[in-house]
Amino acid sequence: MTRKLELNQSTKYPFDLDKVLYAAQDFRWCKWNDDWHSGVLKGNLIHIRQVNGVLEYKSDSGCDLNELLYRYFRLDVDIDEIYDFISDRDKKVKELVQKYPWLRVLRQPDSWECTVAYICAGYSKIENTIVRVERIAGLGRKLELDDDVRTAFPTWEEVLKAGEDKLREMELRFPKKHPAAIVAAAERIRDGRLNLCWLAEPTVSYAEANRQLMDCYYISSKTANCIALFALDMTIAFPVDRHVWNAVKCHFPLFQHRDEPTDSQKKKIISWAQARSRFGEYAGYANQFLFYWKLVESLRRKGRRPPHERPHPCLGT
Repeated sequence: MTRKLELNQSTKYPFDLDKVLYAAQDFRWCKWNDDWHSGVLKGNLIHIRQVNGVLEYKSDSGCDLNELLYRYFRLDVDIDEIYDFISDRDKKVKELVQKYPWLRVLRQPDSWECTVAYICAGYSKIENTIVRVERIAGLGRKLELDDDVRTAFPTWEEVLKAGEDKLREMELRFPKKHPAAIVAAAERIRDGRLNLCWLAEPTVSYAEANRQLMDCYYISSKTANCIALFALDMTIAFPVDRHVWNAVKCHFPLFQHRDEPTDSQKKKIISWAQARSRFGEYAGYANQFLFYWKLVESLRRKGRRPPHERPHPCLGT
């Protein structure tokens, strides 16, 4: 059964599903067939497409997933107000908002999956992260829709049951510490030292979420900020990776001679972005425009197309 969800999209910043899904935030979307995309959200295998101002979708469960998708795509926020706000605060961001008006910050429903995905991301290429996340997902239960066979992302209990050795056997081409980091995060959840559900509560501060996440083995400031932004609904979060670093160096001439920022410089950049006079609570939105700008530049220099111009092929093809 095909269901429909009205987009009520902005005329200034129109929604474009074919691009939104492949903006290097959520790594489990792939092109299915024709104009349909295949993804797994919160244990649901979903096929989805956009027809003008409507999202059409079907799922393996046949359930009404409008609320899930409404939150996932942040259709509950006033995108005009947010993008006008960050555009007014920075000339370059304004230019990027006009260039990529379709760009969105996805609100990912599974904070555990998001945590594992961004541990996988590290300093890796997007393609490697996609492969790693999908192979780890193979530990989960099987899902089927039409001729599409995928798997639900494994719970932390299932990851613990598989163990670090199993992750190492999966040919994930991980940096050495990553499998141990994933298992360590699962152990902290089991022991009650990391409560991702609690961290998503609106009463929990960004500082407390960062503290708990970075207390985990091999979760960096960048990874913690990605988790806070994409899974914990903390749009003040401002991940600083090499792309964002290259984007904001123009605001910090003293840093221009450095290839990599120090921890103290990252903190300075985050404080700058989160200041009320700059982007404040919408720092995460500005972050994604800066990130995507430099990601696209980097790929084009290497003769490669950016993610939104080359949707992932069907898995296994």
